[in-house]
Amino acid sequence: MVEYADYKFYQEQFHGSTIPEAAFSSTILRASIYVKYITFGRIDDTEIPEEARLAACAVAEVMYKADAVGQQEKKSETVGNVSVSYVTEQQDGQTREAAAAKKQYAAAYPYLIHTGLLYRGCR
Repeated sequence: MVEYADYKFYQEQFHGSTIPEAAFSSTILRASIYVKYITFGRIDDTEIPEEARLAACAVAEVMYKADAVGQQEKKSETVGNVSVSYVTEQQDGQTREAAAAKKQYAAAYPYLIHTGLLYRGCR
């Protein structure tokens, strides 16, 4: 599997600063696999379009933020008898994985929508 972007592209073309260089390689690999999945394997690994590179960077940032330690934000806290609630982006009955996939797709969508790579029909 080919990584769709390198750290130089992430910083210079995507203008990203969220992911540190040490964590970038593993994160961009997972993001590239996801972009390949949602584009039905239509991206040629030898000639990766810029839109796919940008989408992979956007998805990588979403994945990195989701993996970050202490990612949960407190919604409410009660001191007497200790009760803490955290903000979740999940809807009732939705799994954490489904919520994460929705955010990843939303991150890639603006970059890929006009390329035809997200087309689900027959050609």
